[in-house]
Amino acid sequence: MSTEPLHAEPVATAAKTAPPPHRRSTGAWIVAAVSILALGGWFAVRLQAAMKKQSQLATERADVAKAAEKAPAASSAAPKLVAPSLETWQPEVQFEGTLQPVREADLGFKVAGRLAQIRVRLGDRVSTGQVLATLDATEAEAQVQAAQAQVRAAEAQLALADDSAKRTSTLVGSGAASAQVGVQTGQQRSLAAAQLDSARAQLQLAQASLHNHVIAAPFGGSVTRVPPGAGAIINPGTVLFHVQDTSVVKLSGAIGEADAALVKPGAPLEVRLDGRRVQGKVATILTSVDASTRRVPLEAEIKNDSGVPLRGGVFVHAAVTGLAPVQVLRLPATALRPGSQNEVMVVEGARVHARHVLFVRAADGSILVRSGLEPKEKVILAPTAEAQDGDSFVVTQ
Repeated sequence: MSTEPLHAEPVATAAKTAPPPHRRSTGAWIVAAVSILALGGWFAVRLQAAMKKQSQLATERADVAKAAEKAPAASSAAPKLVAPSLETWQPEVQFEGTLQPVREADLGFKVAGRLAQIRVRLGDRVSTGQVLATLDATEAEAQVQAAQAQVRAAEAQLALADDSAKRTSTLVGSGAASAQVGVQTGQQRSLAAAQLDSARAQLQLAQASLHNHVIAAPFGGSVTRVPPGAGAIINPGTVLFHVQDTSVVKLSGAIGEADAALVKPGAPLEVRLDGRRVQGKVATILTSVDASTRRVPLEAEIKNDSGVPLRGGVFVHAAVTGLAPVQVLRLPATALRPGSQNEVMVVEGARVHARHVLFVRAADGSILVRSGLEPKEKVILAPTAEAQDGDSFVVTQ
């Protein structure tokens, strides 16, 4: 048998067809070199962009630094002063309030009974004295009739006592009867007269009770509450109806304590609601301040428009015009110290002093100072928020 390897010839053939090892490594190096060059180029581009961005940021920082250096120089300049101008102002005090009917009442029966009739409906207009409802008055009518009978009986008794007293007086005068008999007949007549008075009083009570079986409107207005139906047993004092007179509406509100001196009874008033402007006048302003709100209550009356009426219970804005103009000092709005509600800075000599002023806003935004500032005082036009009372101030020419 032969001892040669069975696959010697195929191995030799494969060895002949495989590429040389040094040619494969050369190609790999070429690919790697190209990749490194491409990557290096990309890094170079990114590095150049980053350096350009840093240069831009450096330029911006420099600009900001220059602006910051200039800012203190600008802010270090002395602020300007302004003198307030004296003007005449027609006061207008604005406030909010609630409209209420000038008259309204809850109505019920004074006596107990069964509700017999309801003669109005919800929303009806009623006149003074118009009947709204009645109770079953069968028993009350019977009591009136009984009281009337007692009155007639008492009147008859008094008539008999009068006749007896006249007869007895004649007999006593002629000596046919003693004086004691005359006294007795006179007392009997007085008793009959007292019984008649009592019967008449009982009749009045019965008639009043019968009258109390009816509810009538105490004034003209609208019915805003009605019981659901008749037949129920009603107790005395149970509220069944509510009537409102809205021919005139009453505005109840309050104004600031400082504004109270500007408003007097009779001052014209304007209610502003849903684009409407309705005129009225101040009816009452109290002379005391509400302890809880520190405001002064007032009431105004406004004649209602039957075509487009103002409704009770509505919350409205209103403005009251003062009866007489007042003197004010006008200042630009920038005169108020930032962060304060009512503080301006006044310069006296070389010092700054804070002034708390009472003012209103004009239509152009400027402030009209009512008190706290004198006409000759100089005010800093645009004080800083850090300005304090007592700060030094250098006047520049």
